[in-house]
This record gives sequence, C-alpha cells and structure tokens, in this order.
Amino acid sequence: MMMKLKFIISLVVLCLGVNAGLWAQQDSTAVNDTVDGKKFFNALDYSMQKRYRPKNMEFANKKWADNNFVELNIGVEDFLNREGSEMGLYKIFSAGYGKMFTPVHGARVNLNGGWALHKRTSDSYMRVGLQASHLFNITAYMKGYNPSRIFELSTVLGLGYTYSKMIDKSSFNVGEIHAGIQMRLRLVDNLSLMLEPTIGLYSDGIDHYTKTNWHKYDVGYGAKLGLIYDINKSASVSKKAGGNSGSTFVSLAGGIQYQYSDIVREMGIKNSLGPHVALSAGRWFLPYLGVRGSLFYGGDTWNRHGVYNDEGILVAENKLNCSYIGARIEAMVNVLEFAELDVNRWLAVSVIGGLEIARMNKTDVTQSVKYTYLAFTGGLQAKYKVNSRWGVFVEPRLSLVPYSYVPKNSQGTVLTDRTKYSDNIYNFNVGVEYTF
Repeated sequence: MMMKLKFIISLVVLCLGVNAGLWAQQDSTAVNDTVDGKKFFNALDYSMQKRYRPKNMEFANKKWADNNFVELNIGVEDFLNREGSEMGLYKIFSAGYGKMFTPVHGARVNLNGGWALHKRTSDSYMRVGLQASHLFNITAYMKGYNPSRIFELSTVLGLGYTYSKMIDKSSFNVGEIHAGIQMRLRLVDNLSLMLEPTIGLYSDGIDHYTKTNWHKYDVGYGAKLGLIYDINKSASVSKKAGGNSGSTFVSLAGGIQYQYSDIVREMGIKNSLGPHVALSAGRWFLPYLGVRGSLFYGGDTWNRHGVYNDEGILVAENKLNCSYIGARIEAMVNVLEFAELDVNRWLAVSVIGGLEIARMNKTDVTQSVKYTYLAFTGGLQAKYKVNSRWGVFVEPRLSLVPYSYVPKNSQGTVLTDRTKYSDNIYNFNVGVEYTF
C-alpha cells in the first residue's frame, strides 16, 4: 500500500514538472487567449500612451504639385494701445501659396498688403510684407487623414517681414513672429472657406512710434477670412440627397434702408428711410450650406441741419444724407434642412452672415466723410419656391459699419482728434431669385 501511494505521488509530481517545463518553454505571446495572444494583461497597451487613432486614408505625395493650395483673404489687425501711438485699424489683403507634405504637416507663404489711417489726422499708412508659416492639422492628427472631411482645425506658427510707411513721412522695416488657429470649412471638392484669428509679436516700429517703447516690441491681433483652393487633390465632399445641393443662383433685391441712432430716434425713423438695392450670385454646395456674393448700394438720412435767419428763426431744414456702395461675401445656412418637414419642398429659411467692404460718403455741415470700411453683416432670408427655378424672398439685414474721421471746420482746420463711430444700418428687402 505504501509503495502504491509513493508511486501515485511521484507520478503527480512528474506531471506537474513536465507541465511547468512546457509553460517555461512557451513564448508568452503564443497563447491564444482573450487578450489577443498575450499571457498577461498589460494596462499600458490600452493607455493614452498608445491610444487608438483612426487610420489615415491614402495621402498621395509623389510629385511637388500634389497637395498644393492657394488662398485669398481679407482681414483686419489692431495693436495693443500705448500712449503716443496713433495708428488706426489696419485693413489687410493677403494672397498665399502652400503645400501639405504629410497628412498633418504643411508650409505656407503669404504676400500681404494693407492700409490704415492716423487717429488724429487724415494721414495714411500702408504696409507690405511676407510671411512663412508652418501648418499643423489637428483634426487629421486626432481623427486620421480624410480629404473629404468638411471641417478641419489647424495651428499656424511662423515668421514674417513687414515694411510699414506713413505716406510722405516715416518708414520702418519690422520682423515678426505670428501664431494663430485656422478653421477651414470645405464648400466643394477643392474649395474651402477659412477663418484665421492670429496674434503677432513685432520688432519696434510697426506702429511708427518708438519714443516710449522701452521693451522694443509691439503686439498685434486680428483675423482673416478667405477662400482656399486645393490643387491636384482628390476630395469628394459627402452630400445628403435632395435639397439645393449643387445649384447656382442669381437674385435681385430692393427695399428700404435706415440707420438706428440717438439722432435718428429724435427725428423719427421714417425720416431716415432711403433706398437699398443688391445684385447677388451664389451656389448651394450642400443642401444646408451656400455662399453668396453681392454688389449693393444703400442710402439714408442720418441727420438734419437747420437754417436760421438773422433773427434766429428756423427758415429751412436740410437733410444730411449718406450713401454706401460696395460688395459682400456671405455664408447661408438653410435651417429647415436640419428638420424633416414637408415645407422644405416650397419654403427655405436661411441664416446669413459675412463681411462687406464698401465706400461710405456721409455729408456733414462743414465736410463730407469719405471712408472705406470693412464690416460685419448678417440677416435672415425667408424664400418661397414658386417652382424649381424661381423663388421670391424677404430679407431683413443688419450691418455694423465702423468708421472714423477728423472733424474740421469750413476752412479745413482740424477741430479735434480723429473720432471713431459705428453706424447700425438696417435693410429690409424683397427680391426674386433664379436657379440654374
């Protein structure tokens, strides 16, 4: 009995030893268990150090022409105020060329130009410059490269040079470091709308005042709005079936315009009314998203001037009129496309917003204020679709028009420093639209 028990114990020990040897000889990754062939669960494999990123789609970069782009934009830039500095807001135009070398890394070169006005006088500033920037596509880094993605976010970081001159007076050569964020909305396969707020750190002189600048640098901030066109890039924007997607349209609208200010409230809004007319062309890139460009003219009365005789009696009253002529670029979002409603067949309600650049001519008692401005504009359009081609609409609109001027008397003598104002311009238009 004892011999039999010893034999059983020896057999069990031998089996355990053989089994242990087999485990020792096996590679830990060869075991086909529930953690993908690993014997032991390693939390680091599932931590943020090795987080999952979506796979990139094909990124073709076999020749220099691949993934190139060009851009055109307009914008504004201001500088942190410092006592003695008297430069006003810069209006900027920019043209750029760039290339994406990888799905996330790219480079861009921009040629910039702009103008500003002195805060106390009518003296003009002009500037030209060159910028080189690195682009880092945050969206592609986090979500994977997708050439048909509608919205993308990228960082902008670079260096630049600016030549700034006060007409017939001082000039400065200035270096810069700039940084910003580029928001890009793809409209069609190769065309995108971009908004790019930036800040800039300049060497001394960009504002033409160096006397009190002990730290020898200036800080600017602003934003640009424009269009980007991708060259030799295959990108198909996904589109929801139906709606206005892919349709081009033209429209003509006319109506009334008035200003809203303390002066207008005193004399009555009806006494401020004037005409407004706009000729527009645009395209719906998605059922809910379109872009429209317009040429417009508007006029109204902003004040009245009394004429008195020698006894101080009012004998006449003259209107002080103003006019605005310029262009707008706007995005249109048809909010009804986000709801499955039967009225979509014959009704569209769109929120409109964008920029306008125009020339203002405002008469005052002793002078005319002539000023080129860049303004924000927005409104609402309710359109009734008569058929697949024709539609009629009503469109209320507000434009926030900033301007400034130096008050002068009838002899042209400067009375005070340059003064800043803002006109709140309201339009109510009725129009007709034709779709191709």
